[in-house]
Amino acid sequence: MKNFLRYSLLALAVMLYTVSASANKPDGREPHRGRLIPYPSAQLAKERKMERQRFMQPVTLEASSDNVLAGEFTFPFSWLERQVVVRVEGVGMPYELYVNGKRAGGATNGHAATEFNITKLSREDKNRVELRLADGKDVEAIECFDKAMGPTLYVISQPRVRVRDIFYRTNIANGGIVNVDFGVVMQNLTLGAKSSRLEYELYLNDTTRLSGGRLDVELGMYGVDTMRFGAPAPDSVLWSAESPQRISLRLVNRIAGREAEVYDLPAALREMSFDDKGIVVNGERLSAAWHRMSPISTIDDVEQAYNEGKRQIRFSAGVPSEEVLEWCDANGVYVALTAPINSSKAGASRRKGGNPSNDPKWRKEYTERVVQMIHTTKRHASVVAYFLADDSANGIALYEAYLAAKKISGDRPVIYEDGGNEWNSDIR
Repeated sequence: MKNFLRYSLLALAVMLYTVSASANKPDGREPHRGRLIPYPSAQLAKERKMERQRFMQPVTLEASSDNVLAGEFTFPFSWLERQVVVRVEGVGMPYELYVNGKRAGGATNGHAATEFNITKLSREDKNRVELRLADGKDVEAIECFDKAMGPTLYVISQPRVRVRDIFYRTNIANGGIVNVDFGVVMQNLTLGAKSSRLEYELYLNDTTRLSGGRLDVELGMYGVDTMRFGAPAPDSVLWSAESPQRISLRLVNRIAGREAEVYDLPAALREMSFDDKGIVVNGERLSAAWHRMSPISTIDDVEQAYNEGKRQIRFSAGVPSEEVLEWCDANGVYVALTAPINSSKAGASRRKGGNPSNDPKWRKEYTERVVQMIHTTKRHASVVAYFLADDSANGIALYEAYLAAKKISGDRPVIYEDGGNEWNSDIR
């Protein structure tokens, strides 16, 4: 009887967790994060290739019919007890995601990266994935900007005790020292308590070890905890346009002494602040002038601007590709991103039937687009500012988007220069 009661209570707890988790994941989506690829070995992690390996499979998409892109992935036996997530990047228009003929979720904002949990829809061996593209009429009022479709889609299945996200922040101390604080979000996706050992090392130029250590974490059923550690580094490693050097953050997640997953991430250390006069990086104030570029610009486009002497680029409404932002990190380009919101065709009127920015029904869409932009780009050192929108009047939707952005933007300013010098802009 006791065993029956115990397992009944456990089943109830799992059911309540599942219901709660589903309620917090609109339309089948996982919480937003930047691109984070786990690898099974240190060598593969160092290479950082977007190729098939034990934890990740890219999916090649091809047109199968009008407005449908389709591809396949293979579900190996080793994934049977794991969660399976698909990440969709750069679609450029609203879409719905189907796996094996069943709907997994969808997104009205096809510009930023979105992850969907497809565990229940996947099966062993071959699986078909479809992106069913929408006509975009539901969001055309706020998408008056350049669009291009270049979707990237890949499937991830991490160990059941996994690294969920990574973030860091830098402060310049006295005596030529920089203090960097890291946070690694750990998650247990099992029905029992689990322990993990997180080993970390910081390297300069792949050879000079700056620091390292290890942390042990105990996670309860479906538990989440953040492992925090700090490390000193010489201020000569600070990232800037003049010296865009980066260090390597190497992480090993060990479960029961076994190497479960490995990461080798480029990390750029730079201290940021801002005031009503502008942005300050490593004590140096940036120019107020930005070179404007389309969000669908390629690496070649950005490199051309760089060769012309442009070191501050503001991408207009939309989201540039992960590869473009990585190039800016590596080459020392300061970047300002603009959420995929431009409602200029609706005019400036705030009256009913006027600009969507003052229509309460758009509040959730505006806020989600701004928050998604921040969460999916926060590890890029090149990104030093966020703009709420382009040429979109002002009103309740942008007010609430600003308040939501301020909760997560950290040391980066949230700006809206087309809002008539109202309060929802850190720099006016």
